[in-house]
Amino acid sequence: MTRPPRWVIIPVVAALTLAASIITASARAPQGAAPAAGAQETLTQQANREAAGKAARGPFAYSGASGYTNYLGGGVGRSPAQPIAFPHPVHVNTLKLDCVYCHFSAFKSPDPGMPAVGTCMGCHLLVAGDRPEIQKLAEYSTKQQPIPWVRIHKVPEYVHFPHMRHVNAGVTCQSCHGQVNNMQQVFQYASLNMGWCVSCHVKGYSPADGMRAAGIVPDSAALAEPRKRATYDCSNCHY
Repeated sequence: MTRPPRWVIIPVVAALTLAASIITASARAPQGAAPAAGAQETLTQQANREAAGKAARGPFAYSGASGYTNYLGGGVGRSPAQPIAFPHPVHVNTLKLDCVYCHFSAFKSPDPGMPAVGTCMGCHLLVAGDRPEIQKLAEYSTKQQPIPWVRIHKVPEYVHFPHMRHVNAGVTCQSCHGQVNNMQQVFQYASLNMGWCVSCHVKGYSPADGMRAAGIVPDSAALAEPRKRATYDCSNCHY
């Protein structure tokens, strides 16, 4: 049997790859449906229903599978109700708490970490104990249970995002998460898809970029800093 010429094989393979990518991106189950009759809707299900359709699907598999929230049908703008309404603006803007006070491992671990109930109660044993949200917090503490936060940001399992490398390189939290310090209820700010990540690695990142993302006017020292570029070899994230 005669093998087809290369000029025939390459376009066919490319067409099949494109078709598979589009099918993969479009084959997810529809989201946003109400729960079955008699079933209690969870906070995550409620968030997915409210966010369904806010983020357009990408045409390729790497874009369609751009994160945990796109698998669930949310994507950019997804803002689940949490078991405790934690006011970031009060804690960050008014009380001047640093992000790593609560997200304690962001600079030393791939995972940023969530505060233990004891961390919260360290202040709230004395502060605002009569408020409804603090009473919820105290109940978790009394029962020695962690707060069941509803996750907002997550890349797919085949992607590794090491927080500590980015934080220690000077990337501000707001560069990826938006100005959480001004969000009354946290929402997903960026798509987290592959193209979004790669674009930053290609064009580079500077302290001035991070300051602008945080809502701060860059000073002369930040403007003078050169851009840092990272490699975008596949094995950086997929290993």
